[in-house]
Amino acid sequence: MNSNTIQTLGSGTELFFDDTLIMSRQGITRTIHPGKKHETPVLYPDPDKPWEHGGNEQSKRIHLYGTTMYDVEMNKYRMWYMCRMGPHWRFKAHTIPGLYIPRPDRNPSTFMGQTHDAYGRQFVENDRGDLTCYAESDDGLVWTKPNLGIFEFNGNTNNNIVWDLHGASVFRDNEEPDAKKLYKAIGFCRRYRNIFLLTSPDGIFWDDSAHVDPVTNRENEGCFNVTHDYKTNVFRAYALTRGTDKDKRRMICYTQSPHLSGPWQPLSPMLSATPHDDKVGADKYGAVRAEIHNMSGFRYHNICIGIAGLLYVTGLGSPKDQMPVDGPIDAHLIYSNDGINWSYPDAEQTSIIPRGKRGTYDGGMIMGTATQPIIDTNGIHWYYTGAQHTHGLDLKDRYKAIGRVTWRLDGFVSLDADKGVVETVPLYIPSGNIYINAATKGGSVGVEVLSSTGQIQSGFSLDDCSLLTGDSTRHRIQWKSSVDGERTLSDACQPLRFRFVLNRAQLYSFCIN
Repeated sequence: MNSNTIQTLGSGTELFFDDTLIMSRQGITRTIHPGKKHETPVLYPDPDKPWEHGGNEQSKRIHLYGTTMYDVEMNKYRMWYMCRMGPHWRFKAHTIPGLYIPRPDRNPSTFMGQTHDAYGRQFVENDRGDLTCYAESDDGLVWTKPNLGIFEFNGNTNNNIVWDLHGASVFRDNEEPDAKKLYKAIGFCRRYRNIFLLTSPDGIFWDDSAHVDPVTNRENEGCFNVTHDYKTNVFRAYALTRGTDKDKRRMICYTQSPHLSGPWQPLSPMLSATPHDDKVGADKYGAVRAEIHNMSGFRYHNICIGIAGLLYVTGLGSPKDQMPVDGPIDAHLIYSNDGINWSYPDAEQTSIIPRGKRGTYDGGMIMGTATQPIIDTNGIHWYYTGAQHTHGLDLKDRYKAIGRVTWRLDGFVSLDADKGVVETVPLYIPSGNIYINAATKGGSVGVEVLSSTGQIQSGFSLDDCSLLTGDSTRHRIQWKSSVDGERTLSDACQPLRFRFVLNRAQLYSFCIN
């Protein structure tokens, strides 16, 4: 527990991922809450859309190395997801004029006899046919894939292809003065093997002419998930790379920039598997090692929250399909104060998006999540890629679809008790009221205001408190005194401490506002 070090809080919500604000607790356990999954995938590869797979009897896989958002102006949920048609030396070399370059030999890459595009950029190895596709929804559950008529796929424009980024991080920039650049997308483009920035008036018709040169360099295609940290006002990218150990384990590096257009810092190592990760994998699956396969992270209130996909290597994969290792991928909750230094909230590393039963669409791997969730009054909704198979299965047997998982607001972690007490460290707080997010099971949650040395301040006892009984994501705590009338936090002496008294209850967060 923490000492008497005084913490200064701003307005906003405080979560209980660790004991930073906690001086003491009795009878309290910290609980990690896996999200509630929608029972079926919300988006799946269609058999009549060969750009979402390699063709008949080939792998069927769509990935959410991409973005979901609720667009207020359109009053629609929107998704930019990724398809992989190839590698084309195994599958039919489909033709998409302007995007996909079927490679006749390994080097140089050509498209219709050309080795360079209209801007003079040289085509490089492009062997997998990564495609960015678009879907939209009225409710976030039932999605449609509109025929956009932008690109020809095998001579037909009836498709929902919008570009060929390997993972598209899409932003709506409401401060952009040029209406033609209202939407921006950044991601890895295999045609040039680098990171490029696109602009669009509507998120559908994209233009790469404003940023012909790459905005940052990237040698391999792995995930490059970009988020905006509004607290520090920087864009930060989480990128999959390989380590330098003998197994060349997958790991996550980061880079950041004040603008999507750069300058971006060089990639720096950030999150790699630890001996404890190896032990978790060995205990659960008999794995020989762990690797960090993918990661998404975003600013949430006063901390950053992420989901890391840990690949637990159980053995060799399919040599003919060049899948060097096999094993499941679990989705783990991580958190950070700065978006760079990350921790797990529990030593057991509870799967925050549990894999489904064997044979279900997400029974083998939780492959990757959207760059950030969609948050509304009904909760936190995060979209993810579920894989029926484990990592090393033959490509022809692979099936991936996109699911949705939901938490209550602030609902990743709670402090639970049948009967317990939590006391904070001394705090300086802004003026305002205290609100709690909590749920009770026939019990209650109350709050006392203490002095910095632990005495109850006059008028702020549990007897004076308006207890929460029931379930609320935003319950205002009030104190009433028979002598002085209603008390507010402005009547309390600072620094102060809060004492939360839990009776058959779960406490998720508190907020000063």
